[in-house]
Amino acid sequence: MESPYSNLKKRIVKEMGRIAKELGESYSDTDLANSIGLSKGDGDLSCSIAFRLAAKLKIPAEEAAKKIASKIGTLEHVEKIAAESGFINFYLERSSFTEKVLNYAFDVQPGKPVSNMGNGDKVIVEYPSANPAHPLHVGQVRSALLGDSVSNLHQACGYKVEREDYIDDLGLQAAHALWGSMNRDKLGLQFDPKKKFDHTLGETYVAAYKYIEEHKLDDEIRELMQLMDQDGTYESELSRKQAEEYVRAERETTFAYCIYHDLLVWESDLVHDKILERGLNILEEHGMLDRPKEGKYANCTIIDLKKMRELPKEFKGLREEAKVLIRSDGTPNYLAKDIAFHMWKFGILKNTFKFSKLIEMQPDGKPLYTTSREGKDMDFGSAKKVVNTIDSRQTAEQSMIRVIFQAMGENDAAMGFNHLSYGTVELESGALAGRKGTWLGYTADDMLREAMEKAIGLIGEKFRLQEKEREETARGVALGAIRFEFLRFSPEKKIMFSWDKALNFQGDSGPYCQYMYARALRLLEDSGIKKTKFDAKYIGSDAEFGLAKRIARLTDMAEKACSELRPNILTEYCLDLSFAFSNFYEQCPILKAKEEGQKQSRLALTLAFANALKYAVGLLGVPLVNRM
Repeated sequence: MESPYSNLKKRIVKEMGRIAKELGESYSDTDLANSIGLSKGDGDLSCSIAFRLAAKLKIPAEEAAKKIASKIGTLEHVEKIAAESGFINFYLERSSFTEKVLNYAFDVQPGKPVSNMGNGDKVIVEYPSANPAHPLHVGQVRSALLGDSVSNLHQACGYKVEREDYIDDLGLQAAHALWGSMNRDKLGLQFDPKKKFDHTLGETYVAAYKYIEEHKLDDEIRELMQLMDQDGTYESELSRKQAEEYVRAERETTFAYCIYHDLLVWESDLVHDKILERGLNILEEHGMLDRPKEGKYANCTIIDLKKMRELPKEFKGLREEAKVLIRSDGTPNYLAKDIAFHMWKFGILKNTFKFSKLIEMQPDGKPLYTTSREGKDMDFGSAKKVVNTIDSRQTAEQSMIRVIFQAMGENDAAMGFNHLSYGTVELESGALAGRKGTWLGYTADDMLREAMEKAIGLIGEKFRLQEKEREETARGVALGAIRFEFLRFSPEKKIMFSWDKALNFQGDSGPYCQYMYARALRLLEDSGIKKTKFDAKYIGSDAEFGLAKRIARLTDMAEKACSELRPNILTEYCLDLSFAFSNFYEQCPILKAKEEGQKQSRLALTLAFANALKYAVGLLGVPLVNRM
């Protein structure tokens, strides 16, 4: 579904591209699209491409803008085109454009794509892939929320989305947690069956890590990791059983945050089903593996970086000359497993995993599948595009996978590989670390509980609601506040989480958007009208048309946020849309409008706003409340 705004913008891009070529320059459609937006001064839409063209032609920007404006052909809904202060400004015919906008907005429905940009291509989004050693803490919530919203954005833009969670049940952290569970007596820990298992395991993991460090048990842990990697051993089976119990407890948390998956992929299945081995064989066939007999990497399986061409900047200047895949003791590291996993994701490795159903029905109404030793073949994997939400500390490792695909000649996989890098989350008490236990008291469960308590208090002070309604509203506000606050920052930026900002009803927050939506619903309810009829000629004021223009941008903003993997683009849009509605509400009487036609048209604009905002915040996973 294309909005009038998106259609007009595409026609302007086409015209600008044609004119630029006539003037001896060439710009990509993306560059041209990024130069067009709502005008902050004169006109309704504004294009800044003349500034770039002026620099190339060595003429003033105003002259370049006039050259371009004079060559633009007729555009639907555009009354006038003017070169002003170096910008090319487009003045729209308000009635015809608004009529198209409202009809577009009335057709917007949650779950229905607003764009066919993805053309049905399959994309795998991996998140949060937390180690099954401690409960999700507030730092890891960011990965989960980014992955979930990016999945929603791709679905809204016409992609077939596969949501995956990778369970690293064979890594070092899993070994520490397993050792702790096997040695509770040494740690002085008692098992409490009433406590949520991921919290119990997290406390065990922290105690085990400290004990292992103090008693220098690294050799014992390495031996345990070897046994975990071997199929059929007591340790490997116990590790899987423990991780499965952890995952079920973790699902309680993710479900509370409205975060869902289609598939869990287990590292133990990757190793025990020989998928890792098959992946390494492919690297061997491409001549990419070395096994030195002496020196620093003696008896390891490595990729020699000196033999790699076009190394990304992350690898230039590094002291290491190779990337180890198999350690000298025969255990594979994370990178080796990740390479094989991504070979499966892109369909380079086929007919590998078996699948079974772990949960019959999640709260979203869909089943949750898992890789399994005993199961059946299913249509998972083999994607055209992959998005991994992994923090910025893993940038070099993620880049390595892309480079390896390039070296293998798998250019489609290299192009389709995307690392959604994000910064860490900090609280006033400082950064969080899993093995040190600094997350204790700052788990995802703790955060949601605290948000609920604060929301109930604030709602009780601000709004007159019945007890049951107040609790339901508080639950929606609490989750909306957390999700919006985490997503409103550019992914690469660090977050300093603030309750004051997250639960602010005045602006720049999820609760502010929720409040504007509830206000719109109340207006529609008070009008007693279920379906509005309108005449766009009544919508002519700046406040009315300003809201209409912003409603029209929904598809464009969803596509931009999807393409750039930046949900914060959509949070900015939701705020801009909400501010525009607030301005419209203050300046334009609705139920007390002077004419019935004006009242009906303003109600139609209110309904269009509610539909657009509901859809946009839905992509962020922010629940809306009907009364505040």
